[in-house]
Amino acid sequence: MMDRLDQIRNHKEGNYIYPFLWMHGEPHNILIRELDRIRKANIGAVCIEARPHPDFGGKKWWEDMDVVMNYTRSHGMKVWLLDDDRFPTGHANGIFTEGSHELANEFLTVWCTDTIGPLANGSMLIQPILRPDSRLVRVTACKRSSGGNTDIEPEIWMDLTGQVKNGWLRFDVPDGLWRIMVFYTTHQGDGKLDYFNIINSRSVKLLIDRVYQPHFERYGDDFGKTFTGFFSDEPEFANLAGYDFQARLGKDMKFIPWSEELETRLIDRWGEHFARNLPAMWYRCGDMTGHVRYEYMDEVTTQLKISFSDQIGQWCKDHGVMHVGHIIEDDNSHGRLGCSTGHYFRSLSQMGMSGIDVVLLQVMPGMYQTVHQWVASDRDGEFFHYGLGKMGSSLAHIDEKKKGNAMCEIFGAFGWQEGITLMKWLADHMLSRGINHFVPHAFSPKNFPDADCPPHFYAGGRQPQYVYFGDLMKYMNRLSHLFSEGRYVSQAAVLYHADAEWAGKAMLFQKPVRKLLENQIDCDIISADELINHHIIANDRSFKIGPQSYQVLVIPYSQYLPAKAVDTVKSLLKAEIPVYFIDGLPEGICEEADLDIRPRLLGAEVVSLYNLASAIEEKTGFSVHTDVNLPDLRTYRYQYDRGTALYCFNESTGETINSEIKINIETSQVQYCYRYHAYDNQLYRIPFKQMDGIIYTRLQLEPGEAAVYIIKEEKENLPYYVPYEQSGRKLGGEWKLSYADIGDDPDFIELYDGGQVFQDLTDWAAEKKFNGYLRYETEVYLNQDKRECLRISNAVNGMEIFVNGIVSGRKIGPPYYQELLLKKGKNHICIEIGTTPVYAAGDDWSALTVLPPLGLINEPEFCDPLWE
Repeated sequence: MMDRLDQIRNHKEGNYIYPFLWMHGEPHNILIRELDRIRKANIGAVCIEARPHPDFGGKKWWEDMDVVMNYTRSHGMKVWLLDDDRFPTGHANGIFTEGSHELANEFLTVWCTDTIGPLANGSMLIQPILRPDSRLVRVTACKRSSGGNTDIEPEIWMDLTGQVKNGWLRFDVPDGLWRIMVFYTTHQGDGKLDYFNIINSRSVKLLIDRVYQPHFERYGDDFGKTFTGFFSDEPEFANLAGYDFQARLGKDMKFIPWSEELETRLIDRWGEHFARNLPAMWYRCGDMTGHVRYEYMDEVTTQLKISFSDQIGQWCKDHGVMHVGHIIEDDNSHGRLGCSTGHYFRSLSQMGMSGIDVVLLQVMPGMYQTVHQWVASDRDGEFFHYGLGKMGSSLAHIDEKKKGNAMCEIFGAFGWQEGITLMKWLADHMLSRGINHFVPHAFSPKNFPDADCPPHFYAGGRQPQYVYFGDLMKYMNRLSHLFSEGRYVSQAAVLYHADAEWAGKAMLFQKPVRKLLENQIDCDIISADELINHHIIANDRSFKIGPQSYQVLVIPYSQYLPAKAVDTVKSLLKAEIPVYFIDGLPEGICEEADLDIRPRLLGAEVVSLYNLASAIEEKTGFSVHTDVNLPDLRTYRYQYDRGTALYCFNESTGETINSEIKINIETSQVQYCYRYHAYDNQLYRIPFKQMDGIIYTRLQLEPGEAAVYIIKEEKENLPYYVPYEQSGRKLGGEWKLSYADIGDDPDFIELYDGGQVFQDLTDWAAEKKFNGYLRYETEVYLNQDKRECLRISNAVNGMEIFVNGIVSGRKIGPPYYQELLLKKGKNHICIEIGTTPVYAAGDDWSALTVLPPLGLINEPEFCDPLWE
């Protein structure tokens, strides 16, 4: 029986890719052409997006969907559907109209005025404050702390709700400065008014009724077969306009998410303090402020889990399909209100896969700085680089329902400048963090250039890199297959910071994750919800969550911790499992003020962020270790059915890795070590030695290069992997450069020859609005048949290499080496490069990044192996 690596080597890997296909109501022959292009790009599924379609759910929609379903059935493909008529999910195909529907998005807001007492028999007109759709929740009078700020005395307040009659409030004002607060609900807030209320189960049910159910009624026989599932794209609380990634409770958030279900939860939790606690959503109320805000966030995210994720997940399960998708994670918004959903792990709890996305240059090579400029201004590049991918794969690892499946929507809205080499880098970035399913963004059947969030992978035949894209999809499918249905081997669990941030000061989880990744220490991010389900494994002093086990728990600095996390820490310490608090112990628990928990944490270690990695390695030993510090080396260790696969990716933009690497296999049983190159689908022998349960070998990776080290019991007689020198010999002949536009005329026109060939062609391409192919040609004369290795040193895009008119190889990313079989006498060598369409399109999206020079700057060389 073949193991997963054997399946890949025999071209029997599965499909892990389902790109967006945008439906505009185009002629069916154009739609079929685009589906052909998807299938011929080595992709076995498609995710239909209706956003640009003029008749979602109408006659034209069903005619177009029938074409898709007939095509995919006949070609053995799968279909996913993005679950609404527009982005983001929640419009419910237009049933909500500017908040006029009773189940439209709903908010709680507060109207305030100040008054001075004492005053007996005071009266105040309340009715005009309320909107026509409003429901009065509470009226309170709270003592102001000072005339110089808006703080409230937390224990001096009155519930006046029962004293409102006929639209008037009647009460006695005590001595002092008081703030009267009128709390009421409304559908007319600052956010998306024509969207569902994601914390109202009946409101979310309308999305199911208007999108999910009609597709089941038409294609029910395909559910669980050709029709695989539904994709929710960035559902949100939507209580604010636009994209405020810092959306947290306070005076600047006029409208907060609300529903009757949430109100019931808060009344049950707060009891007689319900009215007292409401002001803390907007104003500082002493030490109780953070604790009250934590409890609101705890309940609102739990309600979202119930009404959105649980409800849709159960419907999909009942109908034999899967619910997948992602929220907005950008700049740490995954733990906040507004455009996101408050708690990443709860939001996706019942989805069949975890999900994230990377768009708009959020992840770019080398852009890991804490302040990183992207389309949404200066934001947290450290989160995008070290936190985003790991957050997605962590949920897949620990939630048994997800079976290790982690999805990333990828490549979208980078602009036409995004070439195949950057796409491969992004794929390696995600694969090396445990992502194993991908939704490339996007195929568009519209005529080139479609201005809607390019790049598009076929673009009506105007995308010169389409053929390379098919190679990339084959590469990603192979690696996704290898890194699925096994187990990630992780040393550390890092506590998710969102709960702590709701209550007070908190370190973002990506900061310790960065330190661990830069030192090749495998880790997962764990929320406090998952921690309570831990199971201690006494014999090896580790703890288990779902199928994952961990040797240490890392807790980023937080002012407060959820009580359930404190209880878990106490049990771990009792079992002598190391717990590391970074930069200090918390003051108390999130739920309650004035409760010192530090005595309960005796035995925990406090370490600095700088010393975290060394402290863990000193305590637990290493899984992967290099003889020099390699902060840009990402490793991901995975146990597949008959071996161990270690993903190694050099994320550096300029530094080559050439280091001894030690892999702790913790067994004396004889193992063999190989190097797998997924692009060429080749497995190689490499020199190694095994001693005391450790594999010693050498790791060589150029900037942007990835490889997988395979450790298994079986010995195979394979060719050795041979690295080559990074400098070499000129080929000897004169070069010429010609070009051809991707249009109807395929003839190449000579541009330069001799010494002018190797230069930056950016100005020429921009002036000509060039979109096509560059061809570099020369002739080499040999006295005998010979094998040579061609090295192209500055390539940053896809290329095809020909020898005597026959394709010798195709390259889409580093290293750009190609072995050539040359004959005695004259040999014609040709290097053909497909450009991106950026010079023809000149799109806004591409203005967000700096491009490298176009074309080959350095003359290609023959290079020699480092050893024979």
